[in-house]
Amino acid sequence: MKQLTLFSWINIVELPYTYFSSAELHLGEISLECSRAGAAAVGLWVTHQLFPLTKGGEFSKRLNSSHHAAMKLYNKVVDDQRFITLHEPEIDIVIWAPRKKSIRAISKTSKRIFEKAAQKNLHLALLNYPVRLLPQHWNTIEKDDESVTCLRSCLMKPEHEDWVDEIWRIVTAVIR
Repeated sequence: MKQLTLFSWINIVELPYTYFSSAELHLGEISLECSRAGAAAVGLWVTHQLFPLTKGGEFSKRLNSSHHAAMKLYNKVVDDQRFITLHEPEIDIVIWAPRKKSIRAISKTSKRIFEKAAQKNLHLALLNYPVRLLPQHWNTIEKDDESVTCLRSCLMKPEHEDWVDEIWRIVTAVIR
């Protein structure tokens, strides 16, 4: 199976925060945010106004910093046998899950880690990923559900490079 890229898998996964709705008006429905199609274009335009696409420029430095932070976290996850990754980060998104024997056990534990990390002021995201698209290194896991809930981190600020060790400290503390 061809490996999915950041841009190809974004259309096939469920991102719970994207389709939130309520009876009351809330900020997400009345303001610009990246989950809204028009806001993405405006956000990109503004970003390029502030950080033009020049080789070695500020935008490039920020992307590199984000990727370094993501790779640092990714390597910690890969080196820890208690976790399994989805794929290597292309830019700043790291997706991983606790290593368990079944998809349901992984999803349940991911949600528990998500909640416990939030109590320690580490705000991860959850990603529901179709089991049929899992990479080969997930083959030994029992496929007892159609999607798996994984943990997701976007390390998109330059400061995140300095925070990876603290993020990892909290994650490993809550999994115990």
